[in-house]
Amino acid sequence: MEDDVRELFGETADHFGHEILALEIADDHVHLFVQCDPKHSPADIARQFKSYSGKHLLERNPEIRESYFWGGGFWKVGYYVGTTGAVSEEVVERYIEETEHAPE
Repeated sequence: MEDDVRELFGETADHFGHEILALEIADDHVHLFVQCDPKHSPADIARQFKSYSGKHLLERNPEIRESYFWGGGFWKVGYYVGTTGAVSEEVVERYIEETEHAPE
């Protein structure tokens, strides 16, 4: 599933003209550091990645819909967005790479 998420996020970034600077996938969440045109709001960017990947993940793996989602979507409704205005890109990339990604 992780490989599919990486592939689908890459396709989404390419389609919308975003650049993925860092991506880490944990069991229960994803850290995505993306550079994009300011014409896209953070809400639009989250929707782009979540809707495209969720739709295709459930199409590729229909068995997980019945087993885990009872017909619902792949991603939870919420998301967190932060910007790099106060810190460098290197700090964000290091945080994403070094953060332990085990479920809490």
